[in-house]
Amino acid sequence: MALIGVQLRDDILGRCVKALVADGFEKYKKYGVDFSINDDWYCWVGLNTGVYSEKVRLNPFVGVHARSIMKLYAKVSGRKYNREVATYSIHLGEIAPTLNVFDFFVGRDDFDAEASRLARSYIVHGLPYAKSIARYDVILPLLESRIDMLGGYPERVACCLYLMGRMDDARSFTEQFLAAQQDYFADFAVPFLRMLDEPNS
Repeated sequence: MALIGVQLRDDILGRCVKALVADGFEKYKKYGVDFSINDDWYCWVGLNTGVYSEKVRLNPFVGVHARSIMKLYAKVSGRKYNREVATYSIHLGEIAPTLNVFDFFVGRDDFDAEASRLARSYIVHGLPYAKSIARYDVILPLLESRIDMLGGYPERVACCLYLMGRMDDARSFTEQFLAAQQDYFADFAVPFLRMLDEPNS
């Protein structure tokens, strides 16, 4: 049954991606899609799955991928830029409470209808939400609200401040967070502060 579940998951993801592409999203990987809001911001789609013996549970997330923030984060961290990573995301159910979690059961014959329903939910609820937060001044407080989670959020805050031209704030935040979270933050903070000291930074 586990193999059936994996096969079902792949089938569901494939159909969901196909439905999203039909509604204007762009496929950039086998199960990766997003929607270009402008040259720098994308509506990010996260189709998280759980495979069970007789069903697949699909948890849909939505948010934004800010290319400039993520490219700067990757550059400073010495990592490869990854379009698949959200800058900020939430569960689609938070902005469309009636959706909650999508459960697909083995033997159901309405996968295409459910995939279309999911795609429409992204169009109707997810895309407007992503567009509403696709600005540095709007995303900054959302990122700041998660800095205690670590997980890249402090780095995103620093990068966002930098890209907004708020260099003094970027420096102050980075120095203060480095003092509080030396082990976690040093690998990013040290090169970031060095960058701030460079001419024309």
